[in-house]
Amino acid sequence: MNYDDLTPRARTVATYALLGCAFLAMLDSTVIGTALPRIVEQVGGTGSWYTWLVTAYLLTSSISVPIYGRFSDLYGRRTLLLTGLALFLAGSLACGLADSMQVLIVSRAVQGLGAGALITLGMALIRDLHPPGRDTGMIRMQTALATMMVLGMVGGPLIGGLLTDHANWRWAFWINLPLGAAATIALALVLPARKPPDTNPGRLDIAGIALLSAGLSLTLIGLSLKGNTNATWTDATVTIPTLAGLALLAALIPVERRATTPILPPHLLRLRNYAALLTGGFFFQIAILPIGVFLPLYLQHVRGYSATASGLMVLPLLAGMTISNRLTAFVILRTTHTKPALLAGAGLVTVASLGFISLDAATSPVTTGFWLLLAGLGAGPAMGGITIATQNSVPRADMGTASAGSTLTKQLGGTVGLAVAQTLLAHDTGPLTASAIGTTITWTGGIAGLLALTAILLTRDITIPVSGKPGSSH
Repeated sequence: MNYDDLTPRARTVATYALLGCAFLAMLDSTVIGTALPRIVEQVGGTGSWYTWLVTAYLLTSSISVPIYGRFSDLYGRRTLLLTGLALFLAGSLACGLADSMQVLIVSRAVQGLGAGALITLGMALIRDLHPPGRDTGMIRMQTALATMMVLGMVGGPLIGGLLTDHANWRWAFWINLPLGAAATIALALVLPARKPPDTNPGRLDIAGIALLSAGLSLTLIGLSLKGNTNATWTDATVTIPTLAGLALLAALIPVERRATTPILPPHLLRLRNYAALLTGGFFFQIAILPIGVFLPLYLQHVRGYSATASGLMVLPLLAGMTISNRLTAFVILRTTHTKPALLAGAGLVTVASLGFISLDAATSPVTTGFWLLLAGLGAGPAMGGITIATQNSVPRADMGTASAGSTLTKQLGGTVGLAVAQTLLAHDTGPLTASAIGTTITWTGGIAGLLALTAILLTRDITIPVSGKPGSSH
């Protein structure tokens, strides 16, 4: 059965289930933050275990993304997504039942293995179900997908805190079970098992998978330890895994060139637009992350607002993201051009980051809200526009791999951004100040925003073929 043969009802059910998958994956990347102190108190563990509880999910969800994406292009998406959901739910159940920190960390790693499928394949399948030719539906779906991801990122800490305070921290994991089970049943019933035309993709790229997994794992471990601990760039715990990981990723290049069916097809990176868009997405994420992470610190530790109040004061950032993501999809699918919207987004993020240079202990909430809104308006193109442009910069047969590449580079950008920003913030050895936070946001976001702008300038404008209008893929 083809996706085009789905009834409107079946298409709607499948779409909501896929949106739910994206929401669950993003929720569980943040839900544990506010629950961690209570978890450590009840389960036990030291600060190092605390860090690994966060890193385990990031690690397995990141390294599995390109594998899911590539395999879905070769073998189909349905079975892989259902497998990912099963892993995610098994990991969630085990997390809630864990009675030791070691078991909890392993369970979080299993969760992450499943989460890599939920985001990557969820995005790819939404694109399959709502291609650019269905422009009105694509605008709605792009907006809904971004909204689910924003709600997952922001709702995670809030839900985790509420469940920890008023129920039990274990429910931060068990809440996934009914939602995930409903999504699994819906997808199993209505989503057709569509396989790619090429039924003989060739020998599995075992060497490529091993090098990619090991290289990404070591690099992310080094960067995560830098970003989540007081370690410096010269500490062995940061330097050794980071350099070893980069060396393995470098060794991956010749292996992939010789592979019959490479896990990372070299021909994609030779596409100028695709390579530039991955680079742009990487720097976009570096630019945006410090604002979302360090503004709540400023509001709580410098201005003295409560966690709830600081969360409400960051709403302009979220409102800007949601509004601009819809506008980005609308403008791209109406004009069929992607580059102007992406350039506008990079420019707004850069200007907003530079605006925080004047941040001090007396900065008006209205002023802070204005710069947050501007940053959110710039972040929308990074969320939706980059995805639309990336998926249309490659042949349709490689769309899952392209989506995975976009997701992975953004995740890496977030990890690098946190490590770099915390390095800058650590230079101020005194108490946390508004000036130190503002300077960190300005330098990290400003430079990364300019680099994202440069990467987008290097792309050729990608036109999106909608409503019968001619366009080019790359």
